[in-house]
Amino acid sequence: MTLAVKSLTPLPCPFCGVNLLEKGFYNYCSETTSLREDNYLYVTQGRIYVDHNEDGHETQSHECEVDARCRECDELLPWPLYELRDLDGSTPEEAEKTIAALIERAREKDDAKEAQA
Repeated sequence: MTLAVKSLTPLPCPFCGVNLLEKGFYNYCSETTSLREDNYLYVTQGRIYVDHNEDGHETQSHECEVDARCRECDELLPWPLYELRDLDGSTPEEAEKTIAALIERAREKDDAKEAQA
């Protein structure tokens, strides 16, 4: 049986209100890749050219930022990426608890900002 995302409690973006579980969120990563370039020469119309083929792309390092952003409005979300990814592999019941905790944490951050103002 497949659970539709729509059956879960929505996780609204605090800025634009879209359901992040349906619309999604994103983050940026930096990656270093190595590859082999096989160079060769050829002659065309009396001129020498050097070209190459690329092969064997390998990722040497991959670093993800922990900031997550809303795909709809591009605003920085109040939850780090790893907290949103806690939903991965959870049961519907666990997901509901995680969503409730995320919403509560965002409310607490808003309340703290208002108290400082």
